Amino acid sequence: MFDKSIFSFCLCSKQMERSFEKVFEAKYSIGEMNLLVDDRTPLQHSELDRREIIIFGYAVNVITGESDNLAENMLKEVDDFQQAVDYEKNIGGKYIIFYREDERVYCMGDATCSVPVFYTTGLTDIVCCSNPRIIIDTYNLKPDKKLQKIRNSGPLNQAMPFDVTPYREIKQLIPNHYIDVSQQIAKRFKNCSKKQKSISPEKAAEITAPMIDKIANMYLSKFKVYCPLTSGRDSRVVYAFLYDMSNDVSSYTIWKDSFEKDNQDWTIPVSLAALTKTKHEQIYKESISEEMKSTIDNILGVNSYPQDAFVLSVTVNKHYSGCATIEGDIIGQVGKCSLHRDIPLFLATPGYFRCKLHNYSNEAKRFLKLWLQDVKKSGEMVNSFDLFSIENRLGVWASQTHLLRNVIGQPYVNIFNSRSIIYTWTAVNRAERMQSKIHISLIKHKCPELLRVPFEKEPSGLINFAKSNAVVFYFATFVKYYIQRKKFLKNKTEPKQ
Repeated sequence: MFDKSIFSFCLCSKQMERSFEKVFEAKYSIGEMNLLVDDRTPLQHSELDRREIIIFGYAVNVITGESDNLAENMLKEVDDFQQAVDYEKNIGGKYIIFYREDERVYCMGDATCSVPVFYTTGLTDIVCCSNPRIIIDTYNLKPDKKLQKIRNSGPLNQAMPFDVTPYREIKQLIPNHYIDVSQQIAKRFKNCSKKQKSISPEKAAEITAPMIDKIANMYLSKFKVYCPLTSGRDSRVVYAFLYDMSNDVSSYTIWKDSFEKDNQDWTIPVSLAALTKTKHEQIYKESISEEMKSTIDNILGVNSYPQDAFVLSVTVNKHYSGCATIEGDIIGQVGKCSLHRDIPLFLATPGYFRCKLHNYSNEAKRFLKLWLQDVKKSGEMVNSFDLFSIENRLGVWASQTHLLRNVIGQPYVNIFNSRSIIYTWTAVNRAERMQSKIHISLIKHKCPELLRVPFEKEPSGLINFAKSNAVVFYFATFVKYYIQRKKFLKNKTEPKQ
């Protein structure tokens, strides 16, 4: 029904490999561990003296443009794992890095952990895996009642807090962390030890545009790519880069149930395609058959994935199987601070972040407090609003879509996914970012004629005022939260186990 999965892996002890090997096609040894992978995702493997590195996925150096011999050259450039963490800042793409020093093995995701990594805690052996269901079935794990309560206390299409899952024995690797496999623990690393020096949106665009080019060029060399296009700013930046590099760029828009025929997200992409004389498709959501639902339930588990994300994944796969779709979520979350606007930093509290998590349990708030403590203890100087967007929104919430696309074999990538790009943008004042100044600067840099077509019109009245005023936006966030909480609890039904 679906193509075989991609970005599929399992890192386990050699004693445990028989429990997992039937799911995978290829095997690599790294120290005392074995890495089992699918045979459709590219992999680079290099070894030098007592050190070894595997890059699983699509990766490119955003400074040099180097991609094909990246693992080998990276190993020559670094002397230990901490240097490897620093080196990774200049890598972009969608990948996992496995690094060995003597018998000590580490696992590190890309800038937003766009290849989800789930790992075990409290078991005899540590396992790192792309699909938690494989671990659950192998060890016959049962959900923890308190953690399951958190999962049940919010819509399924929202994320759980921090790194927790409904299983006490399984955690999720989030951005800015790596797994020390030998110690069976995830550890945070810093991006900035000092407060970032403020730069202008124009300077940020100037610095990052060549880096984005490197990532985009890599994907264009690997896939036929499609750009999901709306009336908004995020997708237009993606479109500008792709159009600048290839006049053959194709785009599409998926009809939403809330649309009317004159909806801006439906009509403006048509105007953009007409301006650039490129191919654009308007497509409609596919119906999900019982067979499809049964298949994905067997792969991921019943009530363990958002239905709306699955419908969209099936729709994209139906039309663009074998091609890559390029989304723009990173520039929305970081480039224009879509979640937090320019709220003062002292208001970055567990209670506020729980609102943005859309979870209605006190336990969720407790884990968000632990997350904030984890940030503060590390000495990280990137502000916690941006870190929440990167780690909890992109690293956990968006990973649900990445996981669904991966298991059905549909490449889903991002041309902004590099720490060098992301943490250049965080140096721009949030008040300027929320006005989409980075977006506009990048479009001017790559394809200024796209600005001739207007962006979507902002809603008038109270909604627009709330978005433009930090204090009002902050209090409106809580008002909206408690309205949604009341509605959720009223309609809540316990999912089947």
